[in-house]
Amino acid sequence: MPDLTTARLLLHALTIEEARALHAGEPVPGWTFAPGYPLPDTHDGVGFLVRHGVEDFGFYLVVRRDDELVVGEVGFVGPPKEGAVMIGYAIVPEARRRGYATEAIRAISDWALAQDGVGEVLAQTLPENEASTRALLRAGFGEIAPTEKVRRFALRSTAG
Repeated sequence: MPDLTTARLLLHALTIEEARALHAGEPVPGWTFAPGYPLPDTHDGVGFLVRHGVEDFGFYLVVRRDDELVVGEVGFVGPPKEGAVMIGYAIVPEARRRGYATEAIRAISDWALAQDGVGEVLAQTLPENEASTRALLRAGFGEIAPTEKVRRFALRSTAG
């Protein structure tokens, strides 16, 4: 997985060694964390990469380019399955409401949809998480049938 650059962010694709350090609660060499990072769900989010050792469709640090601080994370829940990938994301509280989540979501979604065999990116959020819902909608996702516990969203490839 390559690092990705947007107007304001660098999305750094973690290596397996970096993921192991983050999963263990240790610093990731070369990166400075903003206050509040790692987030409460970071351990679980990076767990797939640590358990399976598969860097493709892995986990990114969201780095603000102007001060080089890690302000969040975005990544894949696993490799493509039946042409779809699922993503997750989070931004530290002090960096929210600035569009960083939307920017990161769009960047990894565009990358994923450019990969062979991927035609859809999926995401889900709790019904009460309006900020997450807005980020997904601004990133171009549309809502699909919700389940009892979560709202579900999809961004489909326009190719083909």
